Amino acid sequence: MFKILILLVCIAIGLALGPQLAGNKGYVLIAFDNYTIEMSVTSALFLSFICFCVLLLSLWLARWLWLSFSRSGAWWGHRRKQKAINHTQQGMLAMMRGDYQHAEKLVSKAATYSDAPALNYLTAAEAAQEQGQDKKRDKYLEQATRLTNNDSAVLITQARLQLKQQNYSAALSSIEQLPHDNLKQAAIKRMQMSIFPALGLWQRYIDLLPLANKAGLIDNQHYQSELSEAYKSLFLELANSQGSDAVATHWNGMPRKQKKQMTIAAAACRALITSGDNAAAYQLLGDLLNRHADIELLEVAAELKLSDPHPLLQQLTGLIRKHPNNADLQCLIGQLHSQQQQWSEAKERFEQSIKLAPNSQCYQGLAEVHRQLDEPEQAIHYYRQALSN
Repeated sequence: MFKILILLVCIAIGLALGPQLAGNKGYVLIAFDNYTIEMSVTSALFLSFICFCVLLLSLWLARWLWLSFSRSGAWWGHRRKQKAINHTQQGMLAMMRGDYQHAEKLVSKAATYSDAPALNYLTAAEAAQEQGQDKKRDKYLEQATRLTNNDSAVLITQARLQLKQQNYSAALSSIEQLPHDNLKQAAIKRMQMSIFPALGLWQRYIDLLPLANKAGLIDNQHYQSELSEAYKSLFLELANSQGSDAVATHWNGMPRKQKKQMTIAAAACRALITSGDNAAAYQLLGDLLNRHADIELLEVAAELKLSDPHPLLQQLTGLIRKHPNNADLQCLIGQLHSQQQQWSEAKERFEQSIKLAPNSQCYQGLAEVHRQLDEPEQAIHYYRQALSN
């Protein structure tokens, strides 16, 4: 608009001065080195006007060419972006179908012009692993890492792929590089629930389980069973590597709530027995039996190898007064009487246990009692009963 205004002003000046200069054309001399140009003022003004018009036309043409090239570049850029979007979408669908080779080709090809190239490379890495091409997977992960500066998404994807290959140590290493806030995510906890038991990190697994239960990753029943198994493995590891003192120390430092769980208590006692410290196992077990006639505790008591089982026998005899209908307790007392070669007392306890709940263990114990009492027919009868139960 400004240029047109200048042009109109020049035309107006020309129209005003033209008639006045018609009779007096004037004189213009331009000298440059050995060259000279002579013309009238009117011709000089006209030539200046023509040059100005040519300049305006040149500027307009240059601007038009610039805009044309810009629009052309933008069009090609938009076309490439749209093509990348289409390839990415098709690649994702191919991943869902399990066509990993096609998926890898599409998403990796589209990565250059994608709005989120790291996502393309992560998808390509997963597709490459599904084809067993670990080198290509690592290359895609490296490209994604460079683009995102070691972003959490890359580390989580890397850990998930390593876990899929059961490379637990590498998966744990990837997870440990994550910021602390990421460790609160349910997806990370789910991976840790596979990694910790596989690597024998039982204490970390025990610490994780309540958080997983609170996050709804496992129900209460599964939580209790996993917690018991984890403690069983932890106590056994301590017993084998550090001895009974380590088991006792760990037990003493445990929360009271977990000490009240008989499955966990039984696991601690068994670990002490495994380490060869039956006296420590009985000390722990004796305190528990004063409060609970639990079947798991009774099973552990039957495994004790005490030099003098008399104190345990006395304790259980006192306990039977509170729980006369406990068949497992009756059977255990019968076994202890058999160890002491008190056959009549053992016979009475085994018979009482069989009346309450027949089982092969008591039938076998009763058969052995009759064999010791030189009653072969009765012994054979109860051996048969033991085999049929």
